[in-house]
Amino acid sequence: MRDYGNSYITFHLVHSDVLPKKGFPVLFHGVKGSEQHAKWSPSYFNIVEASIVRDYCLKLTGDPERKICKY
Repeated sequence: MRDYGNSYITFHLVHSDVLPKKGFPVLFHGVKGSEQHAKWSPSYFNIVEASIVRDYCLKLTGDPERKICKY
């Protein structure tokens, strides 16, 4: 894998207290939900899964210790 993000931001995200293990930017989170898809699209999505990803993103970017995003 290659990193393409801004190194200042990615470093601070990887070392956030939001992650279960600092320095290891991989999460495993069990989710129960249902696969859905729109009639006009062959792609599937899981609203519960997407909501959890969104919550992690908000927690990471809003971490006051990291100060990488202004709200």
